[in-house]
Amino acid sequence: MVVGLLVWSLLAWTAYAFADSLIGWVAANAGLVVESGKNLATATGVGKEATSVVDGLNLGGLIGQALALLKVVVKPAIVVVWAMGVLALMAAPLILSRIGALLAPRHR
Repeated sequence: MVVGLLVWSLLAWTAYAFADSLIGWVAANAGLVVESGKNLATATGVGKEATSVVDGLNLGGLIGQALALLKVVVKPAIVVVWAMGVLALMAAPLILSRIGALLAPRHR
């Protein structure tokens, strides 16, 4: 059980440590993806219609808001998932022993 807790905690710590870097990487590349989509639409002939739709949606602002929400939610979510995993790992021996007792044949 201790090894399981250590591995689980290491995974959670790694996710927590890299959360900001990953969100920053997504933020840096989100604008490039939108611009590449506009350029692709122009190159394929869809052009002005697609560009006007993308500009009307204000994807830059929407992406910025989504990333700001992710920055607020991701780290607390990692902590909550880690805590639930720790509780599950600590309760596993008790639960498994009770299941084993229920499934064991009864002796008379």
